Amino acid sequence: MNAEKRKETYSLHSLLGFLAMGKTGANPPVSAVLSNSEGSILASAHTQNYGGNHAERELYSKSLNTNSDEFLSVSLEPCTHFGKTPPCRDLVIERNPKEIKIGWKDPNPLVQSGDWEKYFQAGISVSLDPMLAKVSLPFLQGFLTRVQTERPWVWIKSATSREGNFASKDKKKERVSSEEVDLALQLLRAKVDAIAVGPGTVVTDSPSLHFRITDEMILSQKPGIRITELEPFFEAGSGLISSILQYTKDTAEIHRLEENRYQPYRVFVLDPNHLPSPTFFKKQIELTEKFGEKKCIFFILSDEESNPIPIELETQIQSVSRFEGVNLLPSDGGKFLEILGGLGINTLLCESGNFFPSFLSSELTDTDRILEIRNEKKSLPEGIPFVYQNELLISEYQVGSNRIFIRKPQRST
Repeated sequence: MNAEKRKETYSLHSLLGFLAMGKTGANPPVSAVLSNSEGSILASAHTQNYGGNHAERELYSKSLNTNSDEFLSVSLEPCTHFGKTPPCRDLVIERNPKEIKIGWKDPNPLVQSGDWEKYFQAGISVSLDPMLAKVSLPFLQGFLTRVQTERPWVWIKSATSREGNFASKDKKKERVSSEEVDLALQLLRAKVDAIAVGPGTVVTDSPSLHFRITDEMILSQKPGIRITELEPFFEAGSGLISSILQYTKDTAEIHRLEENRYQPYRVFVLDPNHLPSPTFFKKQIELTEKFGEKKCIFFILSDEESNPIPIELETQIQSVSRFEGVNLLPSDGGKFLEILGGLGINTLLCESGNFFPSFLSSELTDTDRILEIRNEKKSLPEGIPFVYQNELLISEYQVGSNRIFIRKPQRST
């Protein structure tokens, strides 16, 4: 395969992984491409909605002919176990491609990772492809993290003024980021499995947290430019933001047409002494009815883990959630992440004010990422600073008047 054909295949894997991410549930958003000996693409596919076809099964549903000169590339090792669908390894062997290129071995303990003897016995060559691993990591990082650590891949995100402040001293509700970046930030919502906010945001903003795209967002969007030239070869965070900025215009309509499938869980941490207004629950009931699914998750901060949740609050929670409210101590950041990981949430976006930087301060790892969107036209000179401005800078972008910084959290000692 010549260099141009190889580049085309990697680009297609990137796009497929991007489109899959956010709508596969606990399953990994895998991409698969079938090509001939000259490198021309014969078929391509990605993992479908949770419970649907894995990427390989979807791919071969589009390619009905078996040809021993076909070459298969897949971003994650084909599964070997029976789940909601039969093992993809058996299907691949049945279709008998000449060669398989794999991006990542599957860390799932149910998968016999690296056991490729059955492929070799069938005359199929198998090898790992580092470049395929690089282009697919931004979309697989959440799954890899959850399976290996039983916690989601965590993003802490905040919009700040040009001084680096996320709110005024009086915490008055006001817009910080500009409209030019709205569409990109909505696509980020579509890519994560859950969005979380703390007690202050719930009371002040009565947030909706759902994914949506409007005509105004599309018209206001400005192209993104990466400022930093160099970044680590395997850098999932920058890769995800680069993909969002690259595909914003081309995939906006696809995401809007599949709005229901890209809805993240909406995670709310409540303070029992400052509960949200009726407006908040009214919004969540309307969203539940609109999308036909209860996608809210509630945690209640408490000084004692055994404190009962008030009956009225639990009734409100049950109207929009499939899960009971869970009590958390202020030191229960790890428990919070483990519960979400146990629900199959691969990637978690925490909308940051003061709460999550404190609550998760000792829980963030080297793979988690800090995202700051700084509006160079917005001034809050007497505001509250975003605490993650001195972390290790990985990459930087410009979108209109917004500067986007991606940082690696420092380990707590």
